[in-house]
Amino acid sequence: MHVEYINHYLTDKDVANFARQSFGKLADNFTEVQNNNLIKFLARGMSSGDWESLITQMCTVKSSDEARDLATYLRKIPEHWVPFAHPHLTLRMKAPVPIARQLFKHKIGFVESEESRRYVSHKPEYFVPDFFRSAAANVKQGSGDAHPKSDFWKTHYQIRCEKAIQTYEDMIVDGICPEQARFVLPQGVEVNWVLTGSLYAFANLYNQRSDSHAQKEIQDVARMIDDIISSLYPVSWQALTKGVY
Repeated sequence: MHVEYINHYLTDKDVANFARQSFGKLADNFTEVQNNNLIKFLARGMSSGDWESLITQMCTVKSSDEARDLATYLRKIPEHWVPFAHPHLTLRMKAPVPIARQLFKHKIGFVESEESRRYVSHKPEYFVPDFFRSAAANVKQGSGDAHPKSDFWKTHYQIRCEKAIQTYEDMIVDGICPEQARFVLPQGVEVNWVLTGSLYAFANLYNQRSDSHAQKEIQDVARMIDDIISSLYPVSWQALTKGVY
């Protein structure tokens, strides 16, 4: 799996500029601290004072009714997301088919262009995990620690993948059309695509896919995305994804 930076458009300062557009003011007329504080306000949806009051209230909840009222309030906090939707990034990505398909579910604010085996002729590559995990005990999806027979199944998996890829290549050599020959390829085959999205869209993707309930492999992709974007938009990204207010 791999995530590679291609380019990006705009900066943290532009986020502050777009937020002030309604008032006809520019970030250049404010200090860096003021601009950064505005970005943090946009991300949390309230002033720093209100935020600290909310934290205090959360620490003193004494009944289920209070907790329910607080949860309802949190759900209704307005999102000032538009300024974060102007900056855009483009990344080149490679991941096995199931991981790519999970990422493709994120449609709002994204557009992707995927490499097709109908047109490319290079040998398919497949993903090999460090180890195979045991099924989770109490849920239909998810996983636990390393399976006791991980090495056995890892070897078996690699043998089957190699055989499937060889069959694919034999079919191509024998004149089978690529759009059908690809049917024999395993789910572990990696696909390549270019993903362009807004800063806000990437933040939503990261927040969902870095969660501990997400599949480990997609958590790994989320961390790769984080490594790239955190240096491009240090203030906005921290506010949107790490709760650094």
